Amino acid sequence: MSRKLSLGAAVALVAVTAAITVSITYDYAMKNFNAKMADVNERQAMYTKLSEIDQKARQEYIGSIDETTLNDGICAGYLAGLGDSHAKYLSAEKYKAYLNSNNSRSAGVGVKTVRDADGNMEVIQVLPNSPAEKSGIKKGDTIISVDDKEVVRLTYGDALNKLDGITGSKVKLGILRGTSNSAAASSAASGSSSSSAPKGQNLMITVTRGEYAEQTVTSSVVNGNVAYFKISAFTDSNAQQFNTALAERMKAGAAGIIIDLRNNSGGSMKGMAAMLDTLLPAGTTVSSRDKSGKVTVEYRSDSNAISLPVSVIVDHNTLGAGEVFAANIKDYKKGLLVGEKTAGYGAKEEVVPLSDGSAMVLSVAEYLTLNGTSFNGKGIDVDVGKTLTQQQQNLLMKDSLLGEQDPQLQAAVSALIRQGAAVDQAPGASAGTDKTEGTD
Repeated sequence: MSRKLSLGAAVALVAVTAAITVSITYDYAMKNFNAKMADVNERQAMYTKLSEIDQKARQEYIGSIDETTLNDGICAGYLAGLGDSHAKYLSAEKYKAYLNSNNSRSAGVGVKTVRDADGNMEVIQVLPNSPAEKSGIKKGDTIISVDDKEVVRLTYGDALNKLDGITGSKVKLGILRGTSNSAAASSAASGSSSSSAPKGQNLMITVTRGEYAEQTVTSSVVNGNVAYFKISAFTDSNAQQFNTALAERMKAGAAGIIIDLRNNSGGSMKGMAAMLDTLLPAGTTVSSRDKSGKVTVEYRSDSNAISLPVSVIVDHNTLGAGEVFAANIKDYKKGLLVGEKTAGYGAKEEVVPLSDGSAMVLSVAEYLTLNGTSFNGKGIDVDVGKTLTQQQQNLLMKDSLLGEQDPQLQAAVSALIRQGAAVDQAPGASAGTDKTEGTD
């Protein structure tokens, strides 16, 4: 038997529903209002404190104030206060330099260095056709001064920045060649002017800065028929060199692929995704989640994929794009990860231009693995754990670790065999020989 609702009851029900809706809406609005007011109050407190500091400094400070330097310092301090080690402020000058450097070629000296035990700059690579190569700088040289200022007093980072500069400008480098003697290093700033000095001599070499192509991809053959690729960073253009070299290795009968991402500094997600596209079947390769929880798919691979098994070597210095690359190989079950857990830097950085020509670098999202989890602050776990000794790590940093002395490389070869690759059982060749070099 049906029951009819009386008019009075219906009106009462509508009234109650409306009251509940209004109550919920009011509660949400009040919470939103209170949150915004708290934010306004906090910002006002910050402005008040900054104004007080500014007033006191202008009244009491005995030095002169450069307004541009002051404003740049305030902005840099704000971003430092966020607690994000990768957030930073770029002055108008630095932002312009950043834009100029964001192309396929760089301007400067053209060397790769590591900080040695004495705090100086050991040259581990002289880039082909670079100003450094033309000036006679060699792998193994130690840069101990820049423009007559000792590297250990400049700090390594500042000295590194001074190597790059405007095309045509000059930089004077104090070079220690043929010895690691720290006593000699401390006195080499006043050394010989001859660039053909014998081993153990101190040199002064003036280099005219110029453009050079940064080398980020090298390839070779290990264990007879394994294609080995060392990728130090990802760029927008290095996928093309990777694909060309890979095609050559496959044509020569490669049984498997090893991709070495140790000490990979990250770089271009676009270039990294293009490289993955060669290896993986159709699907998402790069996605990120922002502060509001919105997930954006940034890159996908198509259905074409190579059939060779893959091993990827990673370590605690594998960052950003390198970690996304490794996670994809693992999640798509395309290959095995060998080495150590990665660094755990999965933040998406964005360079935000400001109205006065300056800019800020800000972490605006987190990159995700295929299953939608963030690895930021956690890293990517490996399938086959293998560590290096300190001595082996030092040689790796200098690109001097031979294949037969590299347990992580040999573990990567074994991982290919586990995946069914018909790998030659010859001893591991040096991963730095028989190079087909790519540049960005």
